[in-house]
Amino acid sequence: MPRKYQDNQLVAAYFATRRMSARFLGVVQKYDSGKYYVRYICGERSLSCDRVFECHTRELWEPCNEFIDEMQAAQMQVYNNIVKSRAERTHAYYANSNERLIWSSFAAKRILGSHFFRTFPVTQMVWRTDYVC
Repeated sequence: MPRKYQDNQLVAAYFATRRMSARFLGVVQKYDSGKYYVRYICGERSLSCDRVFECHTRELWEPCNEFIDEMQAAQMQVYNNIVKSRAERTHAYYANSNERLIWSSFAAKRILGSHFFRTFPVTQMVWRTDYVC
């Protein structure tokens, strides 16, 4: 069966389940059993490590420059909010707040330098039944 997206191709994604939804810029890692496995590069979520989402073809599309700029700005906002809350000491305690700061810094640097294929040392798979906070 022909594939619409190839491995290591930059894609825009809207991953949606009953439990959560996420709009993000990602890179296709592999294609298996009719699903694409897409690594989260940047977006509106504050994560603690790289995540690989199991996406359907209908959830992916070719990213335009405006979308890339929007996701870059969103990732920078996530990073700035974390740094600001830590500087003002107004953040609520999260068990993995240090991990979120480290990953947000890595993700911001990755998107600003257009190094879309750099991977964070820790990666987690997100299945369609998972809840991602």
